[in-house]
Amino acid sequence: MEILLKKLGLSVKHLQCLDEIFKAESPLYSQIETQLAQELGDKLEEISKELYAGGKSRGGLNRQMILGDVIEYIFTGRAYYYAAKSSENFKIFSKLVLYCVDQLLLFDTITINPEIRKRYIQRLEQEIDPTILYEKDGDQDLAEELKESDIIIWQEGWGKYDAFMDSLLPKTLGLPKELVVFLELIRLNKGLVIPLLLIQRLFGDGKTIAPPDFLYLKRNREIFGIEVGYEKEGQSREFSLRTSIPTFAVDLANHMHNRCPKCGENILYCDTIIKKYADSSLWGSLDGKSRFKCEDCPNFIVSGKICTFVNYYGKYKGQCFYGNQKPGDDKKDMHYHTACVWDCAYDYRNGERNILEYHINDFFSQIPQIEGIESL
Repeated sequence: MEILLKKLGLSVKHLQCLDEIFKAESPLYSQIETQLAQELGDKLEEISKELYAGGKSRGGLNRQMILGDVIEYIFTGRAYYYAAKSSENFKIFSKLVLYCVDQLLLFDTITINPEIRKRYIQRLEQEIDPTILYEKDGDQDLAEELKESDIIIWQEGWGKYDAFMDSLLPKTLGLPKELVVFLELIRLNKGLVIPLLLIQRLFGDGKTIAPPDFLYLKRNREIFGIEVGYEKEGQSREFSLRTSIPTFAVDLANHMHNRCPKCGENILYCDTIIKKYADSSLWGSLDGKSRFKCEDCPNFIVSGKICTFVNYYGKYKGQCFYGNQKPGDDKKDMHYHTACVWDCAYDYRNGERNILEYHINDFFSQIPQIEGIESL
C-alpha cells in the first residue's frame, strides 16, 4: 500500500506545483482564480469538503466514504490500466488487490487495540489542522477521551465512539468486499465489468439516482446492475425502475470478512491462497465443500505454532474478545482463527471435545468467493 499512496501523493504535489507556478507567473490565471472565488464564495469551500471533511454524518459529509473512494480510485481507476494489458499483468494485479485487502482489514485493528489507536490519532493531529480533522462538533472531545481510554469495540460505552472511529478509517469492512467482488467479476470472465463505485449519483431524467456498484454487460447484450451487500434493496429497486436494468445484490460467501470472536481481529487471506488465486490454480485445489484445506500446507504448523491465517468454523467454549468477556456461545458455530482456539474445547453430549483433536482435518483458509452470482 505504501508505494501506491506515495505515488498518489506525488500526483497531488505535481498539480499543486502547476497551480502555484501559474498563480505566480500568469496574471490571467490568477485573475480567473480570483473570479472563481468571488463567484462561488462559501460554496467553493462546501464543494472542497467532498474531497476531505472531518467526521461522519448520516446523510451528510462522510470522511469514511471519501477515504474509501480514494483507495477505490487507485484500483478501479488507475491500477486496472496495468491489469488490462495482459493476462500476466492481471495475475499481478490480483495479488496487489488481495494483499492490500488484507491491509485494509488490519486497519480495523484500531477498534480493539488502544495503543495503535492512540498513536494513530496523535499522528493525525500532527499532520492535519485540527479545525479540519475535528470539523464535526464533539469529535475532538471524543478523540481526547479515546487517547486516554482502553475501551474497545463490543464493550459497554463503545457506542458513542463508533461513528467517530468509522470516520477515521476508509470503509474497512465494505471497501475490501467491493474490491474482492470487482476482482472476482473480472476473473469469472462472463461479461464486461463497469465499476461505478466512484459515481454516487447519476444525473438526468429530472432526478438523480444512486447507481449500483457495478454494471455487468454479458455477451448476449444483457445488462445487469450488481450491488455489493444485501441492505440496499430500495436503492437497487429505484435504479431498476428508472432504467429497466435488472439489479441484484451479491456478497462474499460465508459472511466474509469474519472477525474472530476470540481475538477481535479480522480473518485474512493467506499467502498461499493469494498466489493460487492469481495463477488460477486455487479452484482445482478445493475440496467437495469448496474449501481450501490446510493440513497439507507446509505453513500449517511451523515450530509448533499453527498458521495465523487458518480458519476454524465451529463451536468453542471459553472466553471471547467481547468487551465484557462473556464466555463464547458454544451452541453456535462461528469463524475463529484456529491459532486462537486450537487447544480449546466445546461441550459435546456429556463431555468436551478438543478442537485440534477432533477437527484437525477441517481447518481451512478463507478464499475470495462471491455469493449470489452463481446463475449469472
